Amino acid sequence: MTLFKSLKEKFEKKDFTTDVILSDALNVDKRTIFRNRVNYGVNLGSLFVLESWIYDDLFNEVGGGNTEFDAVSKCATKFGTNGAADRLRQHYQSYLQKIDWNFLRNNANITSMRVPIGYWHVNNGSFLNGLPFQPVAGVYANAKPWDYLKQLISTASKYNISILIDVHGLPGGANSEAHSGIIQNPAVFFKTSKYVSKMCDEILPFIARDICVPYENIAGLQIVNETYFDNSANDIKSYYSRAVSSISKIDNNLPVIISDGWWPQQWSDWVSANNLVNNVVIDSHVYRCFSNEDKSKDAGTIINQLPQTVSLDKGKADFVVGEFSCVLDEETWKRTNGNRSVFISNFGTMQTNIFPKMASFGWYFWTLQFKWGDGGEWGFIPQVSKKNLQLRSKTVKSIDQNTVSRIIAEHIQYWNGKGDKFEHWRFEDAIRQAVNDIQGFNGLDNSRIGRWKSWTARRRREYVAAKGDSSFMWEWDQGYQRGLDEFNK
Repeated sequence: MTLFKSLKEKFEKKDFTTDVILSDALNVDKRTIFRNRVNYGVNLGSLFVLESWIYDDLFNEVGGGNTEFDAVSKCATKFGTNGAADRLRQHYQSYLQKIDWNFLRNNANITSMRVPIGYWHVNNGSFLNGLPFQPVAGVYANAKPWDYLKQLISTASKYNISILIDVHGLPGGANSEAHSGIIQNPAVFFKTSKYVSKMCDEILPFIARDICVPYENIAGLQIVNETYFDNSANDIKSYYSRAVSSISKIDNNLPVIISDGWWPQQWSDWVSANNLVNNVVIDSHVYRCFSNEDKSKDAGTIINQLPQTVSLDKGKADFVVGEFSCVLDEETWKRTNGNRSVFISNFGTMQTNIFPKMASFGWYFWTLQFKWGDGGEWGFIPQVSKKNLQLRSKTVKSIDQNTVSRIIAEHIQYWNGKGDKFEHWRFEDAIRQAVNDIQGFNGLDNSRIGRWKSWTARRRREYVAAKGDSSFMWEWDQGYQRGLDEFNK
């Protein structure tokens, strides 16, 4: 019997005007929590998608190179396919062995890891025919990055840490940066039909079936990292639509993460207009060290403006801050008077205080670890250790049922005499349902309900299916939202 069939039967046996939702009816399983909670997470930059400024070992072996394709190609030429594969395997093993899981769980209190991969890593390079990484397919077949990814997912599961699979590199590039695996300028992925078809018809469905369905601790599947800014974005919208459709046929509850292309409102409008709230989360990267506008400001100004500049329309769509750091440009520091360490602490604290209020899927710091040193203001471990990030609490707070009853009584009293008929029982059902949901999430390491747009819409649909629609569903809406506002903290 499914969870909500059980719930429906409980409703059918009761008088609607007196029914309250029982706690045993709304327990949520771990997979549901992993996919729907607010995340406090970190990126695993340069585990799979190699970036020389983070891990330079393979690049140094061959005397440089700007991208993973450069480094691996040169390595294969110099050491042969097996020799290049050996070096990749050594890198994967070294990176994974260096992860301090106890620190992440007990000190950083993370819930999730965002793991950038390239299309060339999927199933150990088995989809590379006709794609730019085809010349080095044999290296990945021998290095077996897909096996190491599964090992990572399994280990994370033991710590109740979820994995966000981030397809960071697309064939032809979603942008012209080195983190696409090959620098393609201009980037051509979205305008190349064979690349789009390969992703939507083969690669993304394989990831969904091979990783996202079998492993319960997958938070979602990100189908692109950063897209370039595009005023109309018709090609990007076409890819997103095809990809979401393809993935949802395999698992309609799997969150699909898209990029905001540096214009969040464009994509919250699109998600809302196309009724994709239940499937899509929008990734917005927040950096204050790259634009000329930010470089022209002092640190205090950037920090003080964060509440205005982190502008995400949470009323229309669910967001995640997939990347951010504590880095400010040296031009900013030249304009800043005062203690740099204090500014960095204020910057990190302000960001991580704002993000969970705006981005219902949470945040992921860039990045976890480096070959040399700790990464400084790019490094998650030093920023946590210096208490520069507002971390989540793992202390579970009980919900006072007297407070719940008081809120219900206040709602009824407020509307008393303001109309001839109401369905206040819907308000009561909703707030008690919200409380049960919150307690269910809290049961897994004090998780909080996230994806507020999607989650509330889901609960609303289930409630209407069980108790019928009504012109008084606004009371349910108010009750559920009040429950989240009061207790989902």
